[in-house]
Amino acid sequence: MLKIRLRRMGAIRQPHYRIVVADARAPRDGHFIEILGHYNPRTEPATIQVDVTKYEEWKHKGAQPTDAVARLVRQFNRAARKAESVEVAAAPSDLRTRTASGKRMTPTVANGAGATASAAGEESTAPAAPEVTFPGEEGTDEPVLEAASETPEGAKEGAAETDAAM
Repeated sequence: MLKIRLRRMGAIRQPHYRIVVADARAPRDGHFIEILGHYNPRTEPATIQVDVTKYEEWKHKGAQPTDAVARLVRQFNRAARKAESVEVAAAPSDLRTRTASGKRMTPTVANGAGATASAAGEESTAPAAPEVTFPGEEGTDEPVLEAASETPEGAKEGAAETDAAM
């Protein structure tokens, strides 16, 4: 019997998971047949990536998803539907990466702003992309980010927030 389940990856106390198809008798982190996606619970919100077409193919072939994988795929599909109902023109892709809140991880073009003209030679009616200006350009006197030159109060000389007490 084949199972669609999570395979733990990552270092100690830093887990992330692969969604894989494996024999039910194989160990959790042992041999698998195919990778269907990834799940990272350590990001805020959690990142879920699933190749939906492969997942459906394996289910059609008889592979049984575990409760955890079924829950993750439902959450992924719910987030995908929610995000696609908000977006006017979604990029067609079966391999999508979304966070648990439904936000896309890869940038997309909203409202077809980057759409090309059709093969018939019609011009695109999409609005032009807005120009981006940065502080310090075009004579603006806005300050640009500068590095802090002082040590924060209460911190030892030479200590940083990234220093870990071992």
